[in-house]
Amino acid sequence: MSASNSPRSLRLVPDILGAIYFITAVTFLVTCSDLVAATTKAHPYAMGFAKFAVLATFGECLKNRILTAQWIPPRLALRVIIWGIIGMWITAAFPLVDGGVKTLVARDLWPAEPAPFWMSTWLNVFAGYGFFMMFTHYWTDTMLVEGWLWPWSLFGRPASARWAKIVLISIVVFWIPAHTITFMLPAVWRILFAAFLGIALGLILSFAAKRR
Repeated sequence: MSASNSPRSLRLVPDILGAIYFITAVTFLVTCSDLVAATTKAHPYAMGFAKFAVLATFGECLKNRILTAQWIPPRLALRVIIWGIIGMWITAAFPLVDGGVKTLVARDLWPAEPAPFWMSTWLNVFAGYGFFMMFTHYWTDTMLVEGWLWPWSLFGRPASARWAKIVLISIVVFWIPAHTITFMLPAVWRILFAAFLGIALGLILSFAAKRR
């Protein structure tokens, strides 16, 4: 009995370690919130990189666990770097959109309320996050598997058409509502919340890129 259960127990070890990793990261971010906030203000780009490298990469690993039964995807170190760079990108994008929408409102060029919803709409629809940034991730994710290729070489692929459909649907039903909540938070916590959303981003993009 014990011998037959041993392989099953061993298979549970990576899942337990994955859960410990996620719980430890969340616990640290919650219990050390003052330190996280102060460090974010002092080093916004570095913290944007770190938050996405830690949390969004976990989404990448979770996706790989669901699809292949293995936690560690190929070229994990490069994936960490890519997610970190995306975190830096979002660190700049949030205040850019925030300030831009407020400027439009001040000049009577855009409705003032509901401000978080309009900021989310600009971020996802007009400012490029909703499609351009996710396409960039899709492109780099494809290169990790196939090697170097030009981004336009993805156009016309059946998998790319399926990816685009899922991404467009996710913008409407998930990302605009999710980032509306993001812009309701104090600015210092927006990147951290977005990093948690990065777990969902990794799942959405990876499932969309997976040909069935």
